[in-house]
Amino acid sequence: MQYTILLDKRENTKEVEKQEQARFIKTILESLEVPIEWDPDEPLTIESKLKLRKDFETYNINVINDNDGGIKVFANRDLIGDWFKPHYVLRQDYSQINPNKKLYLEMHINFWTVFEK
Repeated sequence: MQYTILLDKRENTKEVEKQEQARFIKTILESLEVPIEWDPDEPLTIESKLKLRKDFETYNINVINDNDGGIKVFANRDLIGDWFKPHYVLRQDYSQINPNKKLYLEMHINFWTVFEK
């Protein structure tokens, strides 16, 4: 599946990627009907990270970061989700008068889950 997010050219793309990855993981957890309480839009504290990691272990869920912008989600050793590194396109909006608003980024996101039809 694919979707695109429009970003300001000064946006912190790494933070947006982390937030979208967290939403992706949360969607998978909801599809599995795993009762893990976690809001992906809230920043994680050290305590909440430890609790989340423990909850993942309880339900045999592993989230593997490939250190290049992608992640893989496994349940009981089966790959159930794959988030690919996003790519960006710099665009120009000629209708904007303000030069600071003329340039923007398109963040193209591509992922796969076993729950897709």
